[in-house]
Amino acid sequence: MPFTQRVDASRSQSIVRKVEKQMKPYAELTRLGKIRRLRQLVFKTLEQYEIHVEWVKFLTIETNTMFQIQAENDEKYVLRIYSEEETTLRENRAEMFWLDALKRDTDLKVTEPVARRDGEYISIVSVPGVPEGRRCVLFKWVPGRTLENYLSTANYYKFGQTLAKLHNHASTLRPLPSSIQPKKWDKVFYYPDEPVVYDTPEYCHLFPPERIEIMKRVIERADDVFAKLFADKDEQILIHGDLHYWNLHLHRGELYVIDFEDINLGYPVQDIAVTLSYGRERDGYNEWKTAFEQGYKSVRAWPIEGERTIETLMAARSVMFINYVARIDPSPLEYIERRSEGLEQFLKTYS
Repeated sequence: MPFTQRVDASRSQSIVRKVEKQMKPYAELTRLGKIRRLRQLVFKTLEQYEIHVEWVKFLTIETNTMFQIQAENDEKYVLRIYSEEETTLRENRAEMFWLDALKRDTDLKVTEPVARRDGEYISIVSVPGVPEGRRCVLFKWVPGRTLENYLSTANYYKFGQTLAKLHNHASTLRPLPSSIQPKKWDKVFYYPDEPVVYDTPEYCHLFPPERIEIMKRVIERADDVFAKLFADKDEQILIHGDLHYWNLHLHRGELYVIDFEDINLGYPVQDIAVTLSYGRERDGYNEWKTAFEQGYKSVRAWPIEGERTIETLMAARSVMFINYVARIDPSPLEYIERRSEGLEQFLKTYS
């Protein structure tokens, strides 16, 4: 780099540091203040794309932060800013790998990442006032509304077919390239560095001894299921990891699968357990469940013998959520009590 360019770069960095010192720390900002900062990060990320932006609108902050992008040619996009706590760059790369392969190999309707000018999908972007670089991916807008608005036996039959097709495709990707290393759902608390708090003294107000005992009994049974599943390494495939009716859109009779963020290495029965754990309290669930199984079987062999395995995986997921909600929800007791009642019923039914 020529001397003058080095001087200019040094001055720019000095200006940025001065601006950051004058800014309020990100962690101390209000929700609106954080959105405003992240909006600047969105614009900087979009500089790497062949897109002429008309406007940017905030969508949501959940585990990730999402902004809607309207381009001048009327194309719509969503830019996802990944949470630093929920996923890693390694897992994001696995997500992009499968989505790219699904687009290449199938006619399935799935959320579609948009490549930058250099062909890459994941950007690590920094702006003043936002700590560290944030991982960002731009996706094409997915039409329709969530399947939750259209629950029926016909749509659950399509749901079963869609998941079976995803599993069929994932089976063709074995063995995975060495560079693709998603997390594994091989234990109850399978997220990297996830704090396990339910049996710690500081959370005893939420977890009396009898509740802790219920959690431990479920974990013990789940450990047996995971051990049996993961003994067969040859059958491990990429699974969605979070495919429920909020992560499907229905548009003109077709299902669109979204939110592959929780992608992991596991077994089809685990995906099915996640899917069927939603809506159990709703009228019509038993008919939807039957239709889902029939749809799946029309494409691929049903991977479940009996209900014990799937119910155990559902219970394991409940334990994980109970622990998670205890950490992040300011008023978690009602949720914990309701989920714990379900765990107690599981232990009675499958004693």
